[in-house]
Amino acid sequence: MMFITATKNKISHLADKLQEKYKKIISLLNNSSFQKWSIVTILSLVMALILAPEIHFSSPTFHEGMIAEHDIKADREFLVEDQKATKKRREEAQQSVLPVYDYDSNLAAAIRTKIYKAFFASFRELKNVQAIHKENDSLSDMPVSQKRKRKLETNLGITLSVEEFYVLRQKQFSPALQRNIYRVISYFYEDKYLTSVPLSKNEMDTGITVRDVNTQEEEDINDLSAILNIQEIDTLLQQRVNSIFRSDNYATRRAIFSVTKKLIEPNLTFNKDTTEKKKLAAMEEVKPTLFKVQNNEMIVREGEKIGYNTLLKLEAFYKTTGDDKFSAFAVFVGIFLTALFLSIILYFWRTRNWVKPSNRTNLDFLIMGILAIIQVVFVKVGIFISLAISRAFPSIPPDAFFFAIPFAFGAVIIAVLINRNIAMILGIFIAFLIAFLFNERIAMPLYCFLGSIAASYRVVRSHQRSAFLRVGVFLGLINMAAIICINFLTGNLFNDLLIRLAMGFIGGILTGILVAGITPIFESLFGYITDIRLLELGNLNQPLFQQMIIEAPGTYHHSIIVASLVETAAEAIGANSLLAKVSAYYHDIGKLTKPQYFIENQNDIQNRHDNLSPKMSSLVIISHVKDGCELAAKQKLGQQIINIIREHHGTSIVSYFYDKAKKNSNRGTNKLSENDFRYPGPKPQTKEAGLVMLGDIIEASSRTLSNPTPARIRSLVRERIESVYTDGQLDECELTLKNLNTIGEAFIKILTGIFHHRIDYPTTPKKETNGKKETKEPADKKQSK
Repeated sequence: MMFITATKNKISHLADKLQEKYKKIISLLNNSSFQKWSIVTILSLVMALILAPEIHFSSPTFHEGMIAEHDIKADREFLVEDQKATKKRREEAQQSVLPVYDYDSNLAAAIRTKIYKAFFASFRELKNVQAIHKENDSLSDMPVSQKRKRKLETNLGITLSVEEFYVLRQKQFSPALQRNIYRVISYFYEDKYLTSVPLSKNEMDTGITVRDVNTQEEEDINDLSAILNIQEIDTLLQQRVNSIFRSDNYATRRAIFSVTKKLIEPNLTFNKDTTEKKKLAAMEEVKPTLFKVQNNEMIVREGEKIGYNTLLKLEAFYKTTGDDKFSAFAVFVGIFLTALFLSIILYFWRTRNWVKPSNRTNLDFLIMGILAIIQVVFVKVGIFISLAISRAFPSIPPDAFFFAIPFAFGAVIIAVLINRNIAMILGIFIAFLIAFLFNERIAMPLYCFLGSIAASYRVVRSHQRSAFLRVGVFLGLINMAAIICINFLTGNLFNDLLIRLAMGFIGGILTGILVAGITPIFESLFGYITDIRLLELGNLNQPLFQQMIIEAPGTYHHSIIVASLVETAAEAIGANSLLAKVSAYYHDIGKLTKPQYFIENQNDIQNRHDNLSPKMSSLVIISHVKDGCELAAKQKLGQQIINIIREHHGTSIVSYFYDKAKKNSNRGTNKLSENDFRYPGPKPQTKEAGLVMLGDIIEASSRTLSNPTPARIRSLVRERIESVYTDGQLDECELTLKNLNTIGEAFIKILTGIFHHRIDYPTTPKKETNGKKETKEPADKKQSK
């Protein structure tokens, strides 16, 4: 038993906690500031999702010949590299690089220096030997010194045979021998190049690059006739030896030939490293072959076979997506913050300058957000359709079809539902954001803004559904004018001018059709009242008015007179005369609940308040406001009319029963509370509500005038307006003292017309006929008389 009790206590405690949390959540959701920030945050987030490019977290795999499973469209511009074309161009660049050969321009001088030094050393050593041995002049018997031979070989950098050394020694390494040997060798270095390997056929066809190793200067040579292969100079060398050493015997010339060939070195050598580096540099200088994929371009359609170019586009699309995930996310955040910042600025601009905060402020803000989202979605769908039509008709550019998009329908609907100032705010907001859809170009946002402002200002006070189509035609003309301005801005007036003008006019007509179709949806869902709806409600053949004529004829007549008063006054001060008139029709519908308790409906019967206490009577009178609001909500009259019904008595006092209660001898005055006899309010919040309050009071008071002369009517109107003003009932509405004076004059004019004096026509006495019928005289006799 104790366990069950403890369990019940725990459950009860848990339920209390849940209920407390639930109350906190409900309180938070009902908080006006929380609602505002929630609306603006969600609006900005949705806008960012719509306007930002897609973020792909994984790249699908494609291969050539594969069938596409779905349409893939580019959501941005990007470049695609044609790898085959790039490779081919790089190979061509590599092949265009000429082989680099190093040319030693100082090689001949170096060989000459080497010969002179080596021969001079051997010549001096030979003289020293001759002096030591004091032999005869003939050196033929002198033994060959291997040591001297090796030394000469070292100095010359070549290997000498015994015969070659013997011939040189026989010539005593003389300066003449040095000069002659150099003459033979220098011939091959005079404007000639010597290589150790033969040139290839490709080199012979294209040429080579000669680089001087001393000056690092390069020269491209196409004529290779001056280049000799060191392996192919024997004939030319023999001719030179025979020519210079013609006085010597064959053996000597043969030895000299052999020595000079060994001394000759190639002055042109292939530099493989430099050639490869130049080839790599040439390949790197070749930029990739790229082609552009446009934004919104269809890369591949569902069911199509993926070819080579399509594969390149897909790989580049998902590669750039993968590489730019952070960049795409940054764009998303940027658009979100832009929309958030713009929404906050425009909201405060709206509330500080044009709109007084009310219970429907957040609802208006929500409707603006919904319409902004719908508008941007329409624009994005319009871009997609325009591109599709442009592909079907390639001769017409897609930019021309963009002008048929209904950019202004959101602003026009806001102008119809709320007012044109709010419509201008929405037009600015949408114009800024759609720039992201048109690559931040100024033309389309400007086109959107001009059309939105013009159409929203034109549509105000539209009293027929056909007015929307007229606004569409008007917007079409405005669009055409804007297109001409845009063509002037681009510097080409006749750039697709006719098709653009036609599309602009079509866009205006589409806007009118969309507004006519969508506006009733918002009217019914969110309780907005348009002028067209007010005209429907102002039809006096409504069942509610028919009921009022039968059950409360005095209230019906009173409402008609009040409607006439407030309509004229509203027109005089620039208020919404239609709203004021229709609200006046319905302001006392709460009296239908207990019509016989109101004096205007009591036809020579006992007053039912005679049997009630003053406090109870005041409760019955005051309850007609609450009953009227409930009946208006049931009849779906709209929040604006309900507000005016609730506010048309403000917090005024039911003075008749309050005075009666004070005179009641059964209660002391000190125990009487004035609040028990006051309407609950609130006070009028708008000009129209203030007008209905004044019209209601003055029409009822005018019934008490026994002799309603113009002077008495004027005095009554002034007195009642002053009493309402001094009671503070008009403190929260926008009526000024100048407005009150204008209203008074309008009321006086209408009431004077209602209570005008008529001529008292005399009655004609009946003649005695003694039971006989009176015969009429012929007309001609009457005329003669």
